[in-house]
Amino acid sequence: MFVENKKDDIPDISNIIKKQPITTVIEELDCFAPRRVITIEYSGPNIREVARRAPRILREGMMITGTRTYIDDYYVDVTDPNNIVFHIFWHGTRDMDGRTEMFGWIRLKHGVIHPDGTGSVRIEFYAKLITKWERDSILQRNPIYGLLMKIYNYIYYDEQRRKYVDQCKEYEQEMIRRMKETLKLIETAKLPYP
Repeated sequence: MFVENKKDDIPDISNIIKKQPITTVIEELDCFAPRRVITIEYSGPNIREVARRAPRILREGMMITGTRTYIDDYYVDVTDPNNIVFHIFWHGTRDMDGRTEMFGWIRLKHGVIHPDGTGSVRIEFYAKLITKWERDSILQRNPIYGLLMKIYNYIYYDEQRRKYVDQCKEYEQEMIRRMKETLKLIETAKLPYP
């Protein structure tokens, strides 16, 4: 049996949507634009060390505590003991100020660990800044307030966000450097204490 829908049967919600106030304006900015993701393809020893040290690298690179580090996805397949397959995805958050927050991700993809400790993994780094402008009250939804916020952004906050992007890049570069040290791709000079 086929039932034909009439135009009157479908409610029109466009007027309802237009009447809803915008409560938050969100601006996202990729720190590594236009590339977005920095990838390290690695094959060799120390794969277990990479999986074990990744959350610490995230914390130390972004200079955050463990309470700001989260595991998003975790998959380990041990059905074949000669090839342990894993996929792990961590992210951390750092408050830059009351409006802007930095998000940094480390993703270990297509990881394979062999019984001798060698293997391969694809390591991805991604970072972005998210700025939220709250518009909850009647004052904040006022067009004059919106105009003042545009002036504030133009005079001050755009420059501040550029500084935050530079900081974001520095934090992510530090994470990449620490990961390369873990993989023993680079060595750092350790000076003796006087």
